[in-house]
Amino acid sequence: MSEDRDTLAATKLTRTEFAVVRAYAQGMRPVDIANRYLVDPDDDDVLTEAQAIVRILALRDRLVQFALQHDRPDIADMFEALRGRSDVGMTRRVDALSSLEQLGQGRPQQTHEVGLWFGPSLARRLTAAGLLRIADLTALANRRGSSWWRAVPRLGPKSADTITRWLIQQGSFDGPRSVGWVRPYVKPPLSAPPRKPLRGMPLARGMAYPVPLEHMRPAVHVSQEALHADVQWVRQWLARPGLQPHTFKSYRREAERLLLWLASQGRTLAGIDSEMLIRYAAFLQDPQPAAFWCGPAGARDAEYWRPFEGPLSPASQQAALRVVRALTRAAYRDGRVAVQPSPPATPSATPRATAHPEPNDDGEEESGSALLTAQTIAEFLDWLVRQADVSGRAAPCDPLLADRRRVALVAAHLVRHGARLGQIAAWRCRDSVPVSDDTESAVGGALAAHWNARGIDARTMPEAPLLAPLHVPHTGRAAARHAAGSLNGYSPSGLDQLLRGAWKDYARECGGPQPPFTPRKLRLGRVGD
Repeated sequence: MSEDRDTLAATKLTRTEFAVVRAYAQGMRPVDIANRYLVDPDDDDVLTEAQAIVRILALRDRLVQFALQHDRPDIADMFEALRGRSDVGMTRRVDALSSLEQLGQGRPQQTHEVGLWFGPSLARRLTAAGLLRIADLTALANRRGSSWWRAVPRLGPKSADTITRWLIQQGSFDGPRSVGWVRPYVKPPLSAPPRKPLRGMPLARGMAYPVPLEHMRPAVHVSQEALHADVQWVRQWLARPGLQPHTFKSYRREAERLLLWLASQGRTLAGIDSEMLIRYAAFLQDPQPAAFWCGPAGARDAEYWRPFEGPLSPASQQAALRVVRALTRAAYRDGRVAVQPSPPATPSATPRATAHPEPNDDGEEESGSALLTAQTIAEFLDWLVRQADVSGRAAPCDPLLADRRRVALVAAHLVRHGARLGQIAAWRCRDSVPVSDDTESAVGGALAAHWNARGIDARTMPEAPLLAPLHVPHTGRAAARHAAGSLNGYSPSGLDQLLRGAWKDYARECGGPQPPFTPRKLRLGRVGD
C-alpha cells in the first residue's frame, strides 16, 4: 500500500488536516498551527515557521486537488490564494472548507486530468506520452492490452501494475455491469494469472468469441457442415506449394476474417456475391461489435485473440480486398462459387499501397504483368549494373543508396536464376552464388563492394548473412532482428521492397508510365523459361 501511495495521488484530507487549513485561512500563525496540529506531543522536535508553511501549503495543494476531483473549480480557485484579504474572503473560505469536509471520497471520471489521481512524477510521465486525461489512459490500455505501459517512456512495471489495478477497480465501462473501465484482457503486469488457452469451436453464427483458422473445429450440428466445408477448402487453398511464409500469414489472416464474417451473417462461400463483398468492404472500415472483433495483438492460442486490432486503414483495406478477390477467384475456379462476384470499389490509399499489383488465386500478382517484356527486364538489369558500378558515373552519391543498388543487383540476378527471396535471405557468405558468365563480373563486384561496406571478410566470417542492410530502421522489430551479435540479414519482405523500390526509381528515370513489377518477373526472357 505504501508503494501505491507514491503512485496514486493523495485523496481526502483528514479532520485534523482540514483543521490546519481552516486555521491558516483564518489567520492563525503557522508556528502556532504546527505546535497544535502538526507536532507529535511525544516528539521533542520543533518546526520552524518555514517548515510549518511548507507543510500547510502541501495540505492546501491536496485540498485544491480534492475540490477538482469533485468538479468544484470555484472552491479550488478560492484556495489558490489561501489567506483571505478581508473578513468576507475569510468567511467564504471557511464556509467552503466546511462544505468540502462533508463530501465523501471523490469518484474518478474519464474527463479528469491524470494529475488529479496520480502522483506528480507519474503524472508528468503520462502527460509527456500524450495521456492527458483518464480517457486517454483507458483507451491506450484497451488498445494495447496488458503491455500498454511499454508505450509510456520511463514507466516501469511496478507503477504500471498499480495504475492497471486502479483502472480495473473504477466505474462501469459500457453497461450496467459492475466492471472496470478496461477490457477483461488487461491484467496488472506483476499479478497477471497464467494465460488461459483458447478453446476451439466450430464455425457458426452466434459464436461466443472468434477463433483463428487452426482452431475452427469440425461441425457438431448439421447447420455447421457447410461452413466447416469452407474451412477445409480454405486450408487446402493455403496449403498449396509456392507461398512464401509472409504471404501465407497475410492470406490466412484475411481468409479467417472472411470466414468469421460469413458465419456471423449466416452465409457461406457458396452464397457470396457482389453485394456481400460491398458489405464486407464496409465492415473492414469499422468492425462491429468491437468487443467481439477487436483486441490487442497477441498469441493466436490466447483466450482473448481477436482478428482485428481496430478499423483498417485505407491501405490495409485495399490489401485485404485484394486477397479476398484472389480467394473468390479460386473458389469460382473450384466450383464453390456459382458466379464470380465483381470486386467492390476500394478506398483511396497512398501511392505506395496502390502500387502493389493484384494477386491471383495462386498467390502471384498479375495486374498489368503481361505488359512486362523480356526487353524491359533486360534494360532494368543493365540499369542496375550501371547503378552498382562503384567507379561509374551513374552510381548514386549517397553511400546507403549505392549499397541498396548493389544489393538489388545481386538479388535480382539470383531471382532471375531461379532463387526465391526466402532462400536468398537465408544464404550465408559461405554459399556459392549462381550467376551467368555475362554477369559474373558485375554481380561479383557488387557483392564484394557490399561486403566491404559492411566491414566483413567472407573468408573469416562465413556465417555472416550474404546480404544485410547497412542502416537499421528505428523500429522495435528491426532493432530486435538486427541486435548486436545477431546473424540476420535482409528478410524476404525486405528484399521484395528493395527490388520494388529499385524498379520505381528506374521507371521514374526512364520517364513515362511503366507496367507493374514483381520480383518474379525478373525471370522473363531467361533461357529455359
